[in-house]
Amino acid sequence: MIVTFSTLFFKYTLLYLYLYFCGYSLFLFINYVMKKDSHETHFLYTKVNYLYPLIGVIFVGNFLFIFNTFFPLDSFFINALLLSLTIPSLLKILTNLKIQNFQKFKSVFNIGIYFVIPSLLIISTFDINFNYDAGYYHLLHQSWLRESNLIIGFVNIFWPLGMSSIYEYISAVLWFDTSFVLLHFLNLYFVHFFYIFISDNLVNSKRRDLTNISIFILIYSLLDNFGIGGGRNGYIYIQGVGKQDVTVGILFFFLAIVMLLKLKDKNITSLEIIILSFLNFFIYQIKVSGVFIIYIYLFLILSLLRYKKFKIKKLFLLHLPIIIFALSWLLKSVYTTGCFIYPVNFTCYEGFSWYVKNSTIEFEQISTSASLAFDNSIPFSEWAKTTGAFEYRMQVFINFLASLISLIFIKVIFFKKQKLSLEIGLLAFSFIFFNFIYLIFFGPIPRYAVGLGLVIVGMLGLYSDELKFRLNNLMKYSLIFISVFLLVRSTAYVAWINDYDLRLFDPRTSYEINTEIGFRQYSENWVEPFIGDQCWANIQCTNAEVDITFKKYGIFKVAYK
Repeated sequence: MIVTFSTLFFKYTLLYLYLYFCGYSLFLFINYVMKKDSHETHFLYTKVNYLYPLIGVIFVGNFLFIFNTFFPLDSFFINALLLSLTIPSLLKILTNLKIQNFQKFKSVFNIGIYFVIPSLLIISTFDINFNYDAGYYHLLHQSWLRESNLIIGFVNIFWPLGMSSIYEYISAVLWFDTSFVLLHFLNLYFVHFFYIFISDNLVNSKRRDLTNISIFILIYSLLDNFGIGGGRNGYIYIQGVGKQDVTVGILFFFLAIVMLLKLKDKNITSLEIIILSFLNFFIYQIKVSGVFIIYIYLFLILSLLRYKKFKIKKLFLLHLPIIIFALSWLLKSVYTTGCFIYPVNFTCYEGFSWYVKNSTIEFEQISTSASLAFDNSIPFSEWAKTTGAFEYRMQVFINFLASLISLIFIKVIFFKKQKLSLEIGLLAFSFIFFNFIYLIFFGPIPRYAVGLGLVIVGMLGLYSDELKFRLNNLMKYSLIFISVFLLVRSTAYVAWINDYDLRLFDPRTSYEINTEIGFRQYSENWVEPFIGDQCWANIQCTNAEVDITFKKYGIFKVAYK
């Protein structure tokens, strides 16, 4: 048990440090280009060293996306290049190495965020498995990225492959471990970042609004364990491998709060604008629905112009890098699917030779109907009854309302009143409203609303003033610890204590998948699952009896069906 846990902690630490050094390298590069040696300790209301791994994820993901346009991701060359990304930061750290830095690290807070929190989160590994969609198309997508460069008409092999996420590129290079545990650790990192942000603002922040937001979020997390059906109120949870909804929700919350505070303070640096632009686009790269966060970002940019904080030319130059990456990402989507945004049918162009006419309409309908989205085919009241009949959805919704009412009572009783500007209030309300409308028309599924729930709870903190009694450090640390402890399922603790084998496995060598379930050959080059509809990591699998042919177009392959 101890050996296994130590191995897992070591692997997680290596991934964290790698992302940290990559992010720090990009930070140094941006400073170099801007001809500025920044000594700021905080960016976006967060200590800069806490942001480095997050910046590193964005850096690595987009680097791999560009690289995969021309080369497969399964090669020694790409691994060497990925390691080289850390060189600038390592050299910088080594040249500024001081004993005092290690002494500062040995604080109660740092031990908590760098050892206790990840240790608890890692225990989830003992009871985590692949999400259904991982076997359905995520692992298949990653297999293709490892085996081939960009494929024109990629969607013709299997339609969900068109729903490309930057996550797939990052995950594709994490196939080192036969248990595929690093794919789980990628999700865990974002949960870890969430708790670092919350913990730092609770313990160390001198800003009352950020401290209050952290208090409300942590109480919300505790309420997640009570209610009908045993609890679940929409708070973050540890998802199975292959899902990124919680990651999107965490980034959604972080960016919404940060940008609302920036609007409130009317103070932002050029470097913060660059980082914000990449973070806003990164959410979209993970999942298309994340694009709604740009709503607040546009208001922020307009506010900067309104109060003459920046000129239009300066803002354009600051956004030029992300404009280039955004156009590249959209161009990749056009080549792989025939659509700028897939599977949104009106963004598709039927003139491409690889595009199957009207195919996206079917895939768009499959996506929305699977989520029980409202589509005007039946009266709204009837749809609401049908959707509410799903016990789990109703359970989460009722528990969220109960938690929200409880938090409002806590606010009224224990916090002094705080007035916020009408402008920010209206912006926050409209943002919440439009996201609610989106959920109705594109899928009222609880995991889609994680970020929205966090934002709503966070707004209670933003609209609160001083707490009527003092929270000492013991109370603060206890609140954080209990929240993280309860986030990990009890079954994971049992599995860890009893030294059960990890449930994650290597689908490439799995006897059950490749032999007991197996694949049926239906043409010379293609197979389909003999049982079920999951292709797992088999790139010869299409999950449909369609004969796909490849034609060469320069260094690229074009898939036709």
